[in-house]
Amino acid sequence: MPFHRISQWTGGFFEGTSLTKIGLEVHLGHAGKPCPGLTDEWCDTDDEGDQLTEGPWIPLVNDSRTTTVVDTSGLHSMMISFCQCAGALSPDMQLFETGLFPASFTSPKTAFTFAVLDNFLLDNLECGTSAMNYYSKLRRITSSVFPHLVPDRYRELMRVGRQWRQVKQLKWHGFGHEKRQPKAGELALFCPACPQPGVNLNLSDRNESDPAWLYSRSLVMDGNFKAEHLYPTNPSDEVALTDGLGFMVGDARYKMHLSQAQDIVQRSDCKCLAPQAGSNRDRRMCLCEARVFCSSFNGRLSEGGKMNMDYALCQALGYNTDGINRAFTFYDINCQYNKHLSKRIEESPYLDLPWGMDIIPGIGLWHVHGHQDKCYVRYASNFITGAARIDGEIMETLWAPLNIISPSARGMSTPHQKECLDFQMNDCNFMKMICISKFLGRKFKEAVQGVRDSQYAFDWLSETAEGDTLHTWEAEATAAQDDRLHNPSSMDIYEVQLTKLPTRKQQELHLLNRQAQWPAGEIHRGAATWLASGIMLEEAQVALLIDVRKLGKRPTNTQKLAVAWRRDRLQGQLDKFVRVAVTFLGDELNGCDHLDGMTVMLDTVEADSVGSSSEDPERSDDEDRYDIPVKFNPETVVIPLPSNIGIENAPSNDALHAIWVNLADKAVLFRTTVRSAKSQAQSTRAWAWVHSVDKVLHLNMQIYSKCRKQLIHLGADNLLSKYWLLEKANLKATMVVADPNAHGQRNSMLAWFWSIDVEGDSASNNWMNEFYRVHWLRTLALRDHWAEELLLVGREMTWMVEFFLHKSQQWVGRMQEADVQRTVGHRCYAAHQAQMYLQLSQHAQDSFERMKGVAAVVE
Repeated sequence: MPFHRISQWTGGFFEGTSLTKIGLEVHLGHAGKPCPGLTDEWCDTDDEGDQLTEGPWIPLVNDSRTTTVVDTSGLHSMMISFCQCAGALSPDMQLFETGLFPASFTSPKTAFTFAVLDNFLLDNLECGTSAMNYYSKLRRITSSVFPHLVPDRYRELMRVGRQWRQVKQLKWHGFGHEKRQPKAGELALFCPACPQPGVNLNLSDRNESDPAWLYSRSLVMDGNFKAEHLYPTNPSDEVALTDGLGFMVGDARYKMHLSQAQDIVQRSDCKCLAPQAGSNRDRRMCLCEARVFCSSFNGRLSEGGKMNMDYALCQALGYNTDGINRAFTFYDINCQYNKHLSKRIEESPYLDLPWGMDIIPGIGLWHVHGHQDKCYVRYASNFITGAARIDGEIMETLWAPLNIISPSARGMSTPHQKECLDFQMNDCNFMKMICISKFLGRKFKEAVQGVRDSQYAFDWLSETAEGDTLHTWEAEATAAQDDRLHNPSSMDIYEVQLTKLPTRKQQELHLLNRQAQWPAGEIHRGAATWLASGIMLEEAQVALLIDVRKLGKRPTNTQKLAVAWRRDRLQGQLDKFVRVAVTFLGDELNGCDHLDGMTVMLDTVEADSVGSSSEDPERSDDEDRYDIPVKFNPETVVIPLPSNIGIENAPSNDALHAIWVNLADKAVLFRTTVRSAKSQAQSTRAWAWVHSVDKVLHLNMQIYSKCRKQLIHLGADNLLSKYWLLEKANLKATMVVADPNAHGQRNSMLAWFWSIDVEGDSASNNWMNEFYRVHWLRTLALRDHWAEELLLVGREMTWMVEFFLHKSQQWVGRMQEADVQRTVGHRCYAAHQAQMYLQLSQHAQDSFERMKGVAAVVE
């Protein structure tokens, strides 16, 4: 153990010293024995060393004959004697054989142990430790009191660290066995779950029943604006060790592309998220769906964002794609970027795509909110056939660990920074590769559950709709998917098509016009006006109730008086309305016994539905606030409208119908009014309408709950099987239409009550028809995408196992070649790698078999 730290007793305490001070010498080339031809010729006796101050706190030796060795235990001054026999290896190679990496290949005076280089790389990968911080730690390990007197080998660590990364990557990818130079991209570890013809897939043996989209590449593209890079002082002095061999593309060809490419300037017709402009450099990258880096490159934003991404995309799609003719790309500005992509590729001699490959553009769901509404249905992955359950924003989750080292890499030379990022991404891919079986297993379980749930929701929604309606909707979906690539606007069928909402005056005018056409004696004249006045009274009740709840526990006398006036005026209007109601409802009103039980229904509305403050549990709010009788609450009286008493006295059904209509109204209001508001005033009015619908929505929920309790008391079990318990979560189902950016909305399905009478509801209301049409189409897309996900994940499991087997067989071939050449070290390493990949394949195969077995039992 030549790097062991020792201490010596001074008579009063132990002080640190070194083995060199007690005579340790390291002899190379003769199994630890001195070389017979040893001389001091090669030693530089004029070198005065580092002028160390020897003492109890600095365990180093100030001698020009020593070599500084950097180890995980700190710095050591070692007396190293090299073999000087005829035919002996050069000093640097003798150090390599001993496990030391020389800082110079001519007259090495500093060397790093392989252990400290491995430790530095691991610290850099896992902790983001920079070379400066790591070397500062080594100096403090050497001397905690005088670390500033320990020799500075920071620059040497930077240089040797780069070389160590290069050697490790060449070794991992088999170029220590193959006597050839690596080609572009051959030092990058690719995704094992992606289809790679000739590696994990034989296209000639594929099943003819497989859909065409199954053999596709899925890429997520984005730019990392935190991976900044300072402009180099002397670019001509920079030396690249792995230029274009990993994830970063070759510098020369890339610059030639930028010098000749013409960025097509186009006027954006969407408020999409434009790339941020700046003087620093960013990293344009592509990832596959399995969260694995597959291609990236360095380029200045000022040189054109589209030109940069064009080059990255073509490089990514050119890797192991022979025979694959389809690629899904997800980019936050794809609605604009993809428009002239084919033209830009055709005009550049440095951009090549595999022959016949179709590029299918999409936008990640996180970025849809930055676009016009039309972009959601045209480019969201929810509606792209073959996209399955792809995560179009997976790139964002990988920026965080990569950006840990970005601050320390921003000042590096350009090749050094690219090599550092290459190494980080390769390690990220390796960690994903060894854990990917667990990742795919989780996705498989989710897919099995998703297929079952989405199929159930789709069948339930389709049950009560007529076959002709379903055939029409299905034909629309098929035609839109077939035409999407050439005409993205065909996907607009998945969006609400109504553009203007009918006002109350328009509705009343419509009723009056219909009333004029009714035969004499069939209905009383003035019914339409009476109904309209009843609706206005209900709105006045809700408004008053909201204002009352907002007063708090201690209103002023002025506020109390204002409420009393409004209640008195409202009560008079209600009395007049009820007297006239007998004219139109007759026996229906007199026989409505349940109306009395509903007169205080509004008073049970939950606080959050009307914006009230906390309530006093000991006494009534009205008694505490207003000092007036509780019974005088006209805002809580249920108005005898047909929707409240019903022809068959079925308030449960009427309340459900009101909930249907209000939910659909809210969805259409949000999509056609709120999101299209062009001014602050319009937006304020639109949101006021939405909030008004919310109040009525919660009110009808309370009415339904009260009626359901009455059914329970009456023992109406046959009706309870139809009228289920209504929960708050059921009222959020329409957010899949109202807000495409709501968290988890891609999995949302309609609540149980929507399937009671699809055909009847949609036939009587244009809004409801539009609501059902959009939801049916989206539920169809949800069902199809879960089925695609189940099929795709099953194939990815197979491809992953085949990938590991292919890698194992590659290393077996290298092991056999090393046997022939009798290179024992090469053979041992190849055998180790072959066994590693074989174990990965066996582990993945066993995991997948267990997973599929559990899924079969569940089904």
